[in-house]
Amino acid sequence: MKYFFYSFFILSNCILFAQNIGSNGVKSDSRINDLFELIKNRVSKNSKSNLKIKGSKYFDEKFKPAVVKYFGKDLNQNIFLRYNAYSDEIEFTNNPKTDSSDKILMKNINISCQIEGEKYIYTNYIDENNYRKKGYLIELFAGKKYVLYEKKLKIFMEGSNAKTSLERSFPPRFVEKHKYFISKNNTTKKEIKLNKKSIIDFLGVEEELIKKIIKERKLKFKQSLDLKIILIEVDNIQ
Repeated sequence: MKYFFYSFFILSNCILFAQNIGSNGVKSDSRINDLFELIKNRVSKNSKSNLKIKGSKYFDEKFKPAVVKYFGKDLNQNIFLRYNAYSDEIEFTNNPKTDSSDKILMKNINISCQIEGEKYIYTNYIDENNYRKKGYLIELFAGKKYVLYEKKLKIFMEGSNAKTSLERSFPPRFVEKHKYFISKNNTTKKEIKLNKKSIIDFLGVEEELIKKIIKERKLKFKQSLDLKIILIEVDNIQ
């Protein structure tokens, strides 16, 4: 009996580590293929798909070529992804010409993906009200100490009818919003506002240093690049 279980264990491991040829002609570990099947999940049909709604749930409605990683290892599959900024889900398909999909990546901190140069990670973060949340963030900059992330959101706004001739009517619509988060020395990502005071308070470095960088680089804090420039400078100095 002991010999039987030992033989079964050896056989099982041989099967797990067997190499297969994928559809793209590349050898891949059969365990990775299995994981790829496991990260498929059904998207709940959203009621807010009415054509009368102004705007979109997506920043880009096209499915783009992407790389999916599990524990940092490529899944070597020919797939196409897009980010649903309203439901905070990453939809995927094997057909880039389709305009809809009922499949998403499983929300798991060990699964990340790259969509045309944008790296999405599913992670914990703390918002401006100090609430702990989970969701997708896009990595904008990774330095020695600091990492900068962006969260793209689409918020649904109900329509409203004008009550008087002086008011305007608004259709139901999706409104875009951008939030930014910083992690220091691999700590939890914390939300930071795109202004000088928030940056100085968060970084905890000399105020004069930040002011000098802002003045020399003529930063106006109208885009995430301004925040990235400061982090690069501070990350190199400290």
